[in-house]
Amino acid sequence: MIKSSMKKTLLSVCAIALLAGCASKDVEYDDKNAVDGKAGQIAGEERAVSSALSNELRALTHDGVHNVESQIDGQVVVLESVHFGFDKYNMTDDMREVATTNYNKISKTQEAYNGLKVKLEGNCDEWGTDEYNYALGLKRAKTTKDALVADGMNPANIVMVSFGESNPICTQKNATCWKMNRRVDYRLLP
Repeated sequence: MIKSSMKKTLLSVCAIALLAGCASKDVEYDDKNAVDGKAGQIAGEERAVSSALSNELRALTHDGVHNVESQIDGQVVVLESVHFGFDKYNMTDDMREVATTNYNKISKTQEAYNGLKVKLEGNCDEWGTDEYNYALGLKRAKTTKDALVADGMNPANIVMVSFGESNPICTQKNATCWKMNRRVDYRLLP
């Protein structure tokens, strides 16, 4: 009897340990009231450098780091990536201006090249499960598509894809890098 009881207890402990070891890396936090742990650390790092990061990211974008070049019949069209907050898919006013600027460039290019399409590529940082990040990347692409349509683009000319966390432009483990990876890239398709 004692051996049977000990076996059941041991199996229960092993099952609990196995389940705990399989926990996902989902991180949830409210930007205003960050929870303990890694999410709190991320939130603190982002708040501590938010204005510096904003200026730095804006400068990096203009230096080509966050721009995507598309070549249509020898003409190079440079479109700026739209960035998102941690676990967010809504556009800030700054990013909405970027989306409008991109629309204006796309519109001029479409006038010259009939049938031109735009591919929106949603991307995420490494936080969250693969499945969650693919869904979040698609939501970010959809938000960007909605902005293009609101500006006047035909939705039939827009293709969306999500890369989740699989397409980082920065691989360092810090808030600056994670912020750079939360984006939607625009690519023109002939």
